Amino acid sequence: MKKLIAYFIKYPIYANAVIIITAIAGILSLAMMPKSFFPELSPNKIYINVSYPGASPEEIEEGITTRIEESLNGIEGVEEIMSVSSENMSKVTVEVYEGFNIDEVLQDVKSSVDAIYSFPEGAEKPTIQKQKSRGMGGMGNMVGYYALKGPDDLWLLKGKSDKIEQDLLNDDQISQIQVLGYAPIIISVEIKEEQLLRYNLTFDVVSAAIKRSNIDISGGSIKTQKEEIIIRSNNRNTTSEEIQKIVILSERNGDIVRLEDIAKVDLEFSEIPITSYVNGERSISFLIKKTPEEDIKKIASSMEDYIKKFNKENQGYEIITLFQFADMLDQRIETLSKNLMIGLLLVLIILGFFLSFRLSLWVAFGIPFSFIGMISIGIMYGMTINMISLFGMILVVGILVDDGIVIAENIYSHFEKGKSPMKAALDGTMEVVTPVLTSVLTTVFAFSTLLFVGGQMEMMQEMAFSVIAALLFSLVEAFLILPAHLSSKKVFKKESTSSFSKIKRKVENLVEKLRNKYSKINARFVKNYRWHVWTPFLFIILVLVMFISGAIRWTFFPSIPFDEVKIEFSYKPGEREFRTENFLWYCDSIINDYHEELIEEFDDSLFTDISLNVGFTENLGVSGSHVGSIRVAVKENDLISTIDISNEIQRRIHPDSIALMEQISVGGFQQFGKEVSISLQSENDVELKEAVNWLKEKISNINMVKEVLDNGGVGNREIHLTLKEKAYALGLNEAIILKQIRQGFFGEEVQRLIIGRDEVKIWLRYPEEGRNSIEDLNKVKIKTLSGDLIPLEEIADYEYKRGRVKINHINGTKEIRVDATLYNAEFSSEVNNQIEKEYLSNLKTEFPSVSYKIMGQAEEAADSGKRLGIAFLISIILIMITISLNFKSFYQARLILMVVPIGVFSAILGHGIIGKPFSIMSVWGVVALIGILVNDAVVMLDKYNRNLDEGMDMEQAVIGAGKSRFRAIILTTITTFVGLAPLIFEKSFQAQFLIPMAISVAFGVLFGTIILLLYFPSLIMYFNDIRRARWWLWNGGENPPTKMEVEPFTKLKNRTNEISE
Repeated sequence: MKKLIAYFIKYPIYANAVIIITAIAGILSLAMMPKSFFPELSPNKIYINVSYPGASPEEIEEGITTRIEESLNGIEGVEEIMSVSSENMSKVTVEVYEGFNIDEVLQDVKSSVDAIYSFPEGAEKPTIQKQKSRGMGGMGNMVGYYALKGPDDLWLLKGKSDKIEQDLLNDDQISQIQVLGYAPIIISVEIKEEQLLRYNLTFDVVSAAIKRSNIDISGGSIKTQKEEIIIRSNNRNTTSEEIQKIVILSERNGDIVRLEDIAKVDLEFSEIPITSYVNGERSISFLIKKTPEEDIKKIASSMEDYIKKFNKENQGYEIITLFQFADMLDQRIETLSKNLMIGLLLVLIILGFFLSFRLSLWVAFGIPFSFIGMISIGIMYGMTINMISLFGMILVVGILVDDGIVIAENIYSHFEKGKSPMKAALDGTMEVVTPVLTSVLTTVFAFSTLLFVGGQMEMMQEMAFSVIAALLFSLVEAFLILPAHLSSKKVFKKESTSSFSKIKRKVENLVEKLRNKYSKINARFVKNYRWHVWTPFLFIILVLVMFISGAIRWTFFPSIPFDEVKIEFSYKPGEREFRTENFLWYCDSIINDYHEELIEEFDDSLFTDISLNVGFTENLGVSGSHVGSIRVAVKENDLISTIDISNEIQRRIHPDSIALMEQISVGGFQQFGKEVSISLQSENDVELKEAVNWLKEKISNINMVKEVLDNGGVGNREIHLTLKEKAYALGLNEAIILKQIRQGFFGEEVQRLIIGRDEVKIWLRYPEEGRNSIEDLNKVKIKTLSGDLIPLEEIADYEYKRGRVKINHINGTKEIRVDATLYNAEFSSEVNNQIEKEYLSNLKTEFPSVSYKIMGQAEEAADSGKRLGIAFLISIILIMITISLNFKSFYQARLILMVVPIGVFSAILGHGIIGKPFSIMSVWGVVALIGILVNDAVVMLDKYNRNLDEGMDMEQAVIGAGKSRFRAIILTTITTFVGLAPLIFEKSFQAQFLIPMAISVAFGVLFGTIILLLYFPSLIMYFNDIRRARWWLWNGGENPPTKMEVEPFTKLKNRTNEISE
């Protein structure tokens, strides 16, 4: 190592070459590195969907879902199976264990599902696919939401949206588009019951006639001597005009009955209620997504170019950007970059005051050099420019200069002793190589364990990588580049008498006074070390009391204001879409009135767009005519929180309107899961529902709870038919009768056609006016096996009941989830604890067959806490081994690790000072803090050992170590703190979830260092007493050993002398 450092000092051109090569590689890598909102994570879910048109949730559960779940039992790698059986659809989600190859599990799942041969007739083929992208909140692959506005004619809007979709897919940057805002297109064939009776037809006959006639079929070929001619019937029609010409039957008199003679045939939107409005106008929405390999910025740029061109060329139409993740990424990159630059500037200023100007520049050069180096290898690692990797850079900005400060200070001190610049550079560097290398490695090891923390926190791995890579490159700069450029007299020459130099000298004098004052205090503490050593324990107890009493609060995850407000609601199933739409417009008027008040109050327009949707929701997970949602896009501002906005909007909705709702939710997206989520499981339907209602009532009584929802719900009103004996006497049964009724009232798919970009079903049924009242059901004539027509009311009785909206399973067991939102999500820990202690503990007594599982933020926190606990333990072990090898003593390694608890409680105190609750994100910062915190202790202990080697007694050595390392320790602490300070005080919501980590590191280092300087020397003395007492008890003797006899330094020196003799 010495030869290599000497070579770089002798030939500084090699140091410059390293800088140039690294800079070129880094700049090229930066240009090629893709940008994303959050890191792309490996998919861990497989989705199985089976459509069964017209089937009830019970039919879906029994005939499809249960069979799929049973087929998946025993597949290796499956962690959890969740399913939802709802009207017309079975959805099964398979979650895969970490470490398993999802493609192999996918093949096993496909093989198992394909082996099921007993799906009900009418069920479509299962679609099986793996999760495309996994990011925070499932938003990893989202690029943006866009809306097309234009004429109040859905056909015109759809025609234009088809053209837009085709144009965008032709763009090289865009590969995934989802279009929303209208129902699927069908060719509707509507036949009145009277027409069926008149021609003695059934739906089966009409369906079969269409299938037989609307077909392309080959009849072979004729092979002449010259050519082969294909015989083919091209009768497959795709327009309603052509289809209505299909012949259904020919009468005995030779007359032909065509479809148009008995039915109304039209191309139309299906009756699925899906409607979208933006800012009061009918619209069609586009969701643009990306693959992990695609760049979000390039896609967004292509979209912006296309929108400008489209809006210019298409008068009467307009594409507007509702939300674009690239814009938010730009805002967040700008926010974090600003914090990074401010932190860097503050570090430079601090260095300039404490060191000479030239010296500080070369020390600070380690920051950009390390970042460029990190980026150059980051592209090979698969890193992207995103919020998490940027945070890693902010986190490490103040730490990167630590090794440079120690080396530069030591070189300067050797230069002051009269050595030449080159000799001072070599000797000064070599003297601290070991402690600097050890201190950096301890930080690297602390962060390296975070590379293996999976689960939902897997996305934080890029933060750990960016810190580790930057620290390793900082070693290259500190050991090779820095000494090479400090081996010049120009660097150490006295500075001019400028005003800055005068201020600098005043700072130096102040630091010198502080160092002397500290030395005196330290000497006093060391003389009474047996008393003063306990002061840190009093500090720990004080912080612990504040934590337990609630003065410093704990929560699972920080409450982060969202960037939009969502209102989602559901009436009882069966309510028509016009009632849903009326409530949407009522809410829209409330929001617009409130927005006017905000504009008047703050003189700024805060709401950018208001979107209304009928027919589907995201968070409630229900769809149909009875549900709707509103999305209010809120501009980034420091005036009012979106949490306050959502609470005020909910307050303004009339209680009578809320009372009519089955469910209503006003709020935003929670990045870390739902604040309260309890999964209740039982095979006893009745008891499960009773338990859900009981728990909802209990939870709603908690003051902090805003609203309580469940995902069970009730279904539509249903008419249950019970056959009379006459039906059986006529040879009829439930299957025959229900099939005929279903064909008329629900409809039957006859064929599927491809028209343009749409898959269009030919759908056969009664006209709307023939299936919208109970009387229409009474008019139905059921055809017997003999061909007779019998009125339905003669062979069946009717009964009204409520059905199920959906049936949820978790690992094969029926489940209903109770979720609660809070006025302040930071109280999720207290609320979850109260629910578990007061209610869930009694659940088994009240409802013996019902079991529960706590989910949401509580589950995520428990999983993350366990993983971080393991990471913390491994970090301690790795750090202890590293320090032990450096000092060749486990005893001194244990001594250094005694500073870790101080840092942890300092981090907790920091949250109290800033007014933020301690959370799982704070624990991430604590794990990172361990490696940083021991650095100063390593440097101080190394100097203490060197002082002993120079012949000082133990007391002089420990006091001298504190004094000589005071400047470097104070400087590294200040640079670390000021590097993170801008982020800690950042107000924008983009940075809120990163702030707890920054607080842990900054305040852990700040208070930890102060306590280290004051009490670590006393701790060295106290541990020496313990060692002497243990040695005396073990070996006996009249007198205990001297202080120096039990010191590891003495033992190591004796062993070295012994082996060299």
